[in-house]
Amino acid sequence: METGIITETKYEKTRAEEIKTWVFATSNNISNIIPALKSRFFVIELEPYTYEQFHEITVQLLTNQHKVKEEIARATADAVWNRIKSADIRDSVRVARMAKSIEDVNFIVDSFLKYKVSINRKKAQIK
Repeated sequence: METGIITETKYEKTRAEEIKTWVFATSNNISNIIPALKSRFFVIELEPYTYEQFHEITVQLLTNQHKVKEEIARATADAVWNRIKSADIRDSVRVARMAKSIEDVNFIVDSFLKYKVSINRKKAQIK
């Protein structure tokens, strides 16, 4: 990253080329990244989503990329934000992939909320 030299190594051949490059990386949590690697990046912390941003992004992602019906996508975004209390769009994807109706969204979220505590408790007991 520092030299700008890209090296390709294949069977009995090595090729190197110097090019102008930039490396962009993202992480939800940088606390476990070793300091030597972290020092190579300019760290920027973004503001968390507002409800409106979360809802819009979730609906667009679910309807366009995952082919979820819009009403299910809207119900999923609302349930994940307000009931699960999560701003992680991946949680919305998990719920929406299983749901075929708004009733399914509610059932999945109810099940998650009902069994979440016991699952976390079992994890704590295993340690």
